[in-house]
Amino acid sequence: MNQRVVKRKQVEEFSLAYMEYYPVIYSSVLSRIQRRVDADDICQEIFIIFFDKFETIENRRTWLYGTMKNVLYNHYRKKNMNVALVDDFDDVGLTFTNGFRDTRILIAEAMEKVECTEDERIILEMVATYNYTYTHVAEALGLSRRQVEYRYAQVVKRIQDYFSQKGIKDIAQLL
Repeated sequence: MNQRVVKRKQVEEFSLAYMEYYPVIYSSVLSRIQRRVDADDICQEIFIIFFDKFETIENRRTWLYGTMKNVLYNHYRKKNMNVALVDDFDDVGLTFTNGFRDTRILIAEAMEKVECTEDERIILEMVATYNYTYTHVAEALGLSRRQVEYRYAQVVKRIQDYFSQKGIKDIAQLL
């Protein structure tokens, strides 16, 4: 296929995703920041990153909310604001999709009940939520790829065991 045609298709696909997600992301950012100028800058940063990684993202909604959380965290940090992002992001707009409770919140609840180190929580979030590869997580945390794989598998098993004890064999049963 012609490289120009492929590029145009990618731009069109990005444009559709942008039109779908920008209003939701912008309103979420603005509701937290309360300043249009800052919200504009933050959204611009989010969508520049989104454009750069667009072809590799599988779950766009999840990735955008995760990136929004990270960019907002950096914004708060630069402004020396101490904000509890976990509480800030557990709102109805982020926890419900098509009327169903988002599995990320259910997993977060399970993680409160099972023993997890901070590294395990970070690994789970980076791999499961933001779709980072084991290699990228390993580089970010200064671990080997194998250590990341092992820790990820261990925390996932503990979460599955927790749900199994509750009589839930499949995450789909929670939806």
